[in-house]
Amino acid sequence: MTTIESLIVGSEKLTRIFGYWSSFHDAEVLELHFWRGNIQTDKGIYDFPVLTLKIHVWELTNKVDAQGFFVLQCHTLTTLRFYDVDDFQMQGFNHQNAMMGLALSSEQRSEGPSPYFAVEVEPAFGMGASFKCLRVEVVDALPCSDEGKANSGKWAI
Repeated sequence: MTTIESLIVGSEKLTRIFGYWSSFHDAEVLELHFWRGNIQTDKGIYDFPVLTLKIHVWELTNKVDAQGFFVLQCHTLTTLRFYDVDDFQMQGFNHQNAMMGLALSSEQRSEGPSPYFAVEVEPAFGMGASFKCLRVEVVDALPCSDEGKANSGKWAI
């Protein structure tokens, strides 16, 4: 059986950190950027819309700190890029954009390019979104602070 991460370019950048493909539960969307693409038929250029998300993701452990909170580790600032975006819908962007999860599935369609990804940013508080795209890439996965600020350190494990 094919796993979703095997279809994602650069997925090993995240699976190497966590040991598995993250569900993105409680992760926070920090930034989103759209590029409409570049279509120049006379030059054979067909770059369709691209969406880039910067997401602060971490691993929840079963350890509890002195204040009684679960310990979070492997704080990671990851950049996901979605190519050939279609049918984009979004609601609720705010100051936190906490996710219940990031649902990705590979689908077939009767008309148009297949397979494609059906993507849903499942909102917990803030941004929710759904769209289709033809390719997903993990551009990078970098250590960050527990506030999602990039740093040059290592992951706290």
